[in-house]
Amino acid sequence: MFGLFPYLIAEGEFRCASRVKGRTELYVSREASRIQPVVTVSELTSAIRDLLEEAFTPVAVVGEVSNAKLYPSGHWYFSLKDQDATLSCVCFKTANASIKFKIEDGLMVVARGRLSVYPPRGSYQMVVTTLEPVGVGEWQLAFDQLRSKLEQEGLLSAERKRPIPILPRKIGIATSTAGAALRDMLHTLNRRNRSVHVIISPCKVQGDGSPDEIARAINYLESDPYIDVILVARGGGSIEDLWAFNTETVARAVASCRVPIISGVGHETDVTICDLVADVRAPTPTAAAELVARGSAELLEKWSNLNKRLNYIINDRLINARRRVERMSPFNALIRQQERLKQLHLKVQLSRSHLLKKMSARLTDARHRWEQSTEKLQALGPKNVLSRGFAIIRKCDSTIIRSFDEVSSGETLEALLHSGKLVLKVESAQAEWSDTLLNQEVTNNGSTG
Repeated sequence: MFGLFPYLIAEGEFRCASRVKGRTELYVSREASRIQPVVTVSELTSAIRDLLEEAFTPVAVVGEVSNAKLYPSGHWYFSLKDQDATLSCVCFKTANASIKFKIEDGLMVVARGRLSVYPPRGSYQMVVTTLEPVGVGEWQLAFDQLRSKLEQEGLLSAERKRPIPILPRKIGIATSTAGAALRDMLHTLNRRNRSVHVIISPCKVQGDGSPDEIARAINYLESDPYIDVILVARGGGSIEDLWAFNTETVARAVASCRVPIISGVGHETDVTICDLVADVRAPTPTAAAELVARGSAELLEKWSNLNKRLNYIINDRLINARRRVERMSPFNALIRQQERLKQLHLKVQLSRSHLLKKMSARLTDARHRWEQSTEKLQALGPKNVLSRGFAIIRKCDSTIIRSFDEVSSGETLEALLHSGKLVLKVESAQAEWSDTLLNQEVTNNGSTG
C-alpha cells in the first residue's frame, strides 16, 4: 500500500496526476507557491479510483462470502472476509451470467477482478469478473445447489412421478435434429412400435441459449393435446456439453409439464438435473425410446400370457366336466360296479387263501400234538406194560384180580400176557410176597434196555 503514491511526491511539491479531468495540479506546497488549488470530493474520489484501478488490475482474492444479496437487476453484492478484514464486492449481471453456481453466505471462493471506488459512498470495492469455489469444482457446486433447491421444493420426490402410458399413440421428442440420438430413437421406435405417431420439436442441446430452446420445445409439445409422453434426450458428452440439462430453466419446464416426460440424456453414467426431475430416467436416448416402444411389446406379451392361461383354465374345466359326465353315465356306472366286484372277488380270494393257510398250519400243529399224546398214551398203555413181563390176572368172568383175597384155593384164573394167555389154577393165596424176584427182573430189564 505504501507504493501507491511515491510518484506524486517530487522536489518537495505535491502534484496531482495529469489525468484528473484535465487539471494538472491538486495543490502546490507552500515552499513552491502560496497558491493552494481546491478540488471537489468527486474529483478526489475519481483520482483515487484511477490510482486503485491502475495499481490493482487484475487482482485475485480468497475469502468467505458474507452478506450476499442477489438483486432483481441481476447484479450480485456481497463481501469477502477473513479473520481480520472485510472487502466489499460487486459482480454485475454481464459477469455472473457465465458463473454456473449461485453465491451464498459461508462459501469459500477465489474472486478475480479489479479494485475500484464506489463514489456515492466513497468506499473502495472489488469489481468481480469471475468466481471459483474453493475445495469443489464450479460445475459440481452448481449442480449440488440446484439439486438441493429443487429437493426442498419437492420436485425430486418419488410421489410426484407419473406412470408412463403402456401404449402411447403419439410421442413428442425434444432434441437436436443434427445428432445421432434422434436417428437412434426413430430407428428403435420404428423397429418396436410402428403404429406410434412421432412429433419432433427441434432445439439446441448445448451452448448459449440452449436451456431456453429446450424449455420452449417442451412447452410446444405440451401444447398438443394428443401427445401422451415426451422424450427429452441428447447423446453423450462432457459436463459442459450436457450443462443445458442441469439448468433451472429446463428443470422447471420438465416439472411443470402436464405430460409425463422420459429423460434420456448422455450415457448411463451421466446424471443430470433433468433426469432427476423427469418422471422416468433412461440411461441413453435409445433406452428412452425402448421404454416407450416396449408398451406395445409388453401388451402383446401380456395378451399372449393371458391367452395361454385362459386356454389352460378352459381345458382344465372341460376335462373335469367330462369326468363328471362319465361318472353319471349308466354304462360307466356298470363298469365301475364290475370293477368293484372284481376288487371284492380278489379280496375274497386273498382272504380264502389266507384262511386256508392258517387252517393248514393249525391242522398240522394239532396232528403233531395228537401224535405226541398218542405216543405218551401208548407208553402208559397195558400192552406196553405187558411187554415188560407183566401180566393181567382175571377170573373166567373177566373180573380183574387186584388182591389175593379176591380168589380162593382151587379157583381157575386167566393170566393175560403180552402175547397170549395162560389158564392158571390157584393152589394158595398169601397176603405177603418177596420183592427180590421183582427187583431182579427190573434190573435185568434195565440192563437189557
